Amino acid sequence: MATDGKLNNFLNIMVDPKLITAAIDLGIKVASRFFTGTKKEEDLISVGLAVGYFYNFLEPVSQLLKMDNFQLYKSKEDPTPRKFSISQLDSVDILLPKVLNVYAFERCEEEYAKSQRGIVHFNSRIYGVNYILNENSPTPLTLIDLARPVMAIKHYYEVVAGLNTQDATDVKWIKTQISEISAFKSAISRLQERGYGALINKLDFKERG
Repeated sequence: MATDGKLNNFLNIMVDPKLITAAIDLGIKVASRFFTGTKKEEDLISVGLAVGYFYNFLEPVSQLLKMDNFQLYKSKEDPTPRKFSISQLDSVDILLPKVLNVYAFERCEEEYAKSQRGIVHFNSRIYGVNYILNENSPTPLTLIDLARPVMAIKHYYEVVAGLNTQDATDVKWIKTQISEISAFKSAISRLQERGYGALINKLDFKERG
């Protein structure tokens, strides 16, 4: 039996590609139902998580860039924030696990920790943002964020749904993971396309496993 740490190899070698394709398609269809008002009670939880994540991170970033008012403070006490325009933004990298296990979570956390921490102000609120600067580039700013809501999906299926998430070879759990992650990404992309064009072609999902 494969352990959690070997799930990526298991997916790549032993799982029928048709299962993976079907799981991805399911995630996309669930997101589509949400945005067309035909959501079902049994639909995946990741769409709701994606909506909350979007409005707590991507929406403020998008608005500030659209208004040409993205000012990055190194700390609350920073008297001279640095202003960046949309043309100076290389990408917004969203880190998320490829599979829902502790090893993938740790890889995401490790990569996230390599970025710098700053803050921006939007609608009288302070938002923490992580970033990487490449001063030698015409697009020096890369924003980095860790999609932690995705990690909560595993806890939900363990505690609420009673699914055995410890068996990395369980076909139902494999399909559920792929579907939920796909739905999360699809929902974020759809929200981004609905009036928040500042980040179109700037979002980059970085899956780590």
